[in-house]
Amino acid sequence: MHDDCPDGPDTWCKYKLDRQKYKHKNGLPLPVRDFIKPVFEDLANEELLKKCLHGKTQNANECLNKLIWDQCSKEVYVESMVIEDATFSAISYFNDGCSSIIHVMNELGLNPGMFTLRACHERDSRRIQHSENKPPEAEKKCRKHLQAVRKGFTDTLKDKEGNEKGAQYK
Repeated sequence: MHDDCPDGPDTWCKYKLDRQKYKHKNGLPLPVRDFIKPVFEDLANEELLKKCLHGKTQNANECLNKLIWDQCSKEVYVESMVIEDATFSAISYFNDGCSSIIHVMNELGLNPGMFTLRACHERDSRRIQHSENKPPEAEKKCRKHLQAVRKGFTDTLKDKEGNEKGAQYK
């Protein structure tokens, strides 16, 4: 349990400072710990953590979180049911776009009006058009490589011919 804790007199780990006297406190109940342990093991997977090291963020999750909190402010207390509704709505919008509102209305037995249909269609069209106007993959790869060089993960850059270029781009 303490394999990854730092050694030495300056360590923050109380167990490593004095193994004989240290007693583990009662933490989570065993059934709870057994239930959540696989989740933590999955999150501590070496391959997953390697992705985080080099600046690869989880943009899809960040986008979904933004959609949720756009509908449900963090500054004002709301009940869990309001957060659940905002989450369900954000997931629908994330997966199906604005037209998900029309599907929900139909399931509730409501007939969306002409302006609702038009507005949803226009927003979805703009969303698709925006995603299609993204820069080419080569440009994205170059930008990520430059970012890695600036962060110190890569020492050199290579030009189109494969020749290394040094610190002039840092």
